[in-house]
Amino acid sequence: SVLAASVARQAGGIATDESRFLTAYVQRGDHRLDLASFRTERYLRPGALPVVSAAATIEDDLPRRDFSVNAVAVAASGGRRGEVIDPFRGMEDLAARRLRALHPRSFVEDATRLWRGARIAATLQLRAEPRTAQWIEDGPRWISAISGRRLRAELIRTAAQRRVYAIVRLLRAWGVLRGVHPSWQLPAASEAALRHRPGPHPPETLIATLLAPLPEREAILSRLASSRAESQAVRDAADLLGTADEAPETLTTLTRASKAGRTAARWLDAKRQQPLQLALRRWERTRSPLNAEQLIRIGVAPGPAIGSTLYRLRRARYLGTLSSAAEARAAVRAWLATNTPIERQDCAT
Repeated sequence: SVLAASVARQAGGIATDESRFLTAYVQRGDHRLDLASFRTERYLRPGALPVVSAAATIEDDLPRRDFSVNAVAVAASGGRRGEVIDPFRGMEDLAARRLRALHPRSFVEDATRLWRGARIAATLQLRAEPRTAQWIEDGPRWISAISGRRLRAELIRTAAQRRVYAIVRLLRAWGVLRGVHPSWQLPAASEAALRHRPGPHPPETLIATLLAPLPEREAILSRLASSRAESQAVRDAADLLGTADEAPETLTTLTRASKAGRTAARWLDAKRQQPLQLALRRWERTRSPLNAEQLIRIGVAPGPAIGSTLYRLRRARYLGTLSSAAEARAAVRAWLATNTPIERQDCAT
């Protein structure tokens, strides 16, 4: 924590101490520097957060890592400065493009290591060696012990990677998605949407792309303890995907769709979404040629009729049946003269 505070002062960032885990980090804008003491850890039960104790040396610390390729260190100071410390032959595995877990209980103790393994394997283009592959095959059954908050954190970390598509494919192949929720599959539309779009992606966009096509999306959102923005993006994308009508009455219900939801829907079904979302943007830009004050001067009674008339004028302008304020005034006078009821409608003016 002393080192974190010093770095924060020099870098102009904010230091956060996580003494329970003997770690700290410094945040400066979108950049984060993680700092950790030498540690050992033990797990009291599968899925529980570890009990952490201080360690004396890096050799004591490295065995707690997930895989051989991230159990490598370089001495930064002292008599060993520059020395590569690699007790588990991680550099050898890296050269052989091999993913190797350090021990058989790795995924039992902490099943989020499956997510980290998929990120490492996809990023470095590694393949699980036979024993690790067996442990991975058994690993998803232990995901049920992991909290939704921790699973969501892994999904957010996945969204921040460059090879998102490759990671998601591994998560599917390894059974991790089903481990989170038995109904979580990778729809063909989601796979196609991500295939040619390297990350990173906003988390809301990624989760909407993955879940919007699924009928069980609400249950999966609940399991992931998703944020309000993430859940809304999924629902917005699903609403857009379920809409083909470009009529104003339909578009009005879609005007509050989030940017992430709209993006995910376009990725998932570009052919149908492109004209729909163009129409939606045109509807959002369309305004009534007259305002409320002008309508009152013409003779529209204050109250609900004002909102309904504004909506009718906006709709007519969108459809191209009137294009000027003069035409709008004439239309309103005609409605009033014939006593055409101006009914209140659910609208956004």
